[in-house]
Amino acid sequence: MHIKYFFIVAVLAFCLLSCKKDNNAANPDVTIVGKWYLKKYQTRSYKNDKLMKDTSRANYTDTDFEVFNTDGSGYTSNFTTGGETALIKYNYTLNGKVLTISQNTPAFYAGTYTVIQLTENTLEVTYESAIIFNGDHYHGIDNILFKK
Repeated sequence: MHIKYFFIVAVLAFCLLSCKKDNNAANPDVTIVGKWYLKKYQTRSYKNDKLMKDTSRANYTDTDFEVFNTDGSGYTSNFTTGGETALIKYNYTLNGKVLTISQNTPAFYAGTYTVIQLTENTLEVTYESAIIFNGDHYHGIDNILFKK
């Protein structure tokens, strides 16, 4: 009878010891703070739930990036078609998966984004907009991918 219990305890111990640590577990040290290089920007436009346009761009330069500072300030840098670099400052908050960017001057950067992925080296966000015009429902979805 004791051999039976010994065998059960031995099997349980073997099972527990053979488990390995989950390397895909969430890392609480991951933060949005830092410099993120723009890698891909995809825009999909819908009219009355029908896809009208799907565009994607991935040919960005090292001057196309976002900087998120620890104090809630940040700025974006974009290489313009005129060959210049545009810098736009803003403030941001990140609450869970909700990234809110605000600024004093109007620009398309201000708004509420949803964080799809945030790892040590990848930041992916999405922005959605909708409007009804002349009885038609227009809906846009932007997916933006950054890498450190």
